Amino acid sequence: MAQSDARFTTGEFAALCGVTRHTLFHYDAIGIFSPAIRGENGYRYYAPVQIEVFQVIALLKELGMPLSEIKAYLDRRSPAQLLALLEEEEAALDEKLARLRRQRSLIRRKAELTRQAMAVCPGQVTVEEWPQRWYVATDAPGLTDAGKYAHILARHLEYCQAHGVESPYALGAILPVEAARRGDWGGYTYCYTQVDKPPRGVRSFSAPAGPYLTYCHAGSFDTVQEGYRRLLNWAEYHRLRLGARFWEDVLLDELTGKGYDQYLLRLSVPIFEENCP
Repeated sequence: MAQSDARFTTGEFAALCGVTRHTLFHYDAIGIFSPAIRGENGYRYYAPVQIEVFQVIALLKELGMPLSEIKAYLDRRSPAQLLALLEEEEAALDEKLARLRRQRSLIRRKAELTRQAMAVCPGQVTVEEWPQRWYVATDAPGLTDAGKYAHILARHLEYCQAHGVESPYALGAILPVEAARRGDWGGYTYCYTQVDKPPRGVRSFSAPAGPYLTYCHAGSFDTVQEGYRRLLNWAEYHRLRLGARFWEDVLLDELTGKGYDQYLLRLSVPIFEENCP
């Protein structure tokens, strides 16, 4: 058979392209890709030169281009149009690959943080040496009020999304040490998202490197005051001067257990030795 007379049945062409016959029938019905030959017996036949065309259609579809846009390109196809299309799709693919790499990095970091949290022994006061850490923060007066909490959380998340802040850490909060001493458990001043690198062009602040008094509380936010009291009592007993802020981090939350009582919260505050008479 001469090359110009070579042809494939619908089933043969579908097998070559790794699709179903139904796909080819559908593409023909919507006018995006039709058989090169229709026999007098009504049979459809595809030419070998159509394989590359179909492969490009399949590639564009896999990249997320709607069939309507693919059809629009095919209706006005030309070498210049093909070149422009391929360059545009390459740029979009590069962006997608960069996004996937960032997502993979976040997943790996989240898994690492979860493993670290699983190794924590709650209920113990410890002194730990920590490196400097960075936070994207939002003013959060009234954080413990249910109505205000939803508004504050939305405002914080909108700010992070608008500035491209991506983080594997759960939302945290800052409670001034003096508020904890007064028993003012509604005195939180900020909510924050921790980040592993100092962000550019974003409202943020850092926690200094150094020793921190730390307590991990297993339970809900409603009982976390117990942890604050234990830290304050421990610091007083050991004659330690505390920094100005408690950092309240959520190590385990709804992703790892059902119910608020399954949370693991870490409270920490910088400490300074102080000689007492």
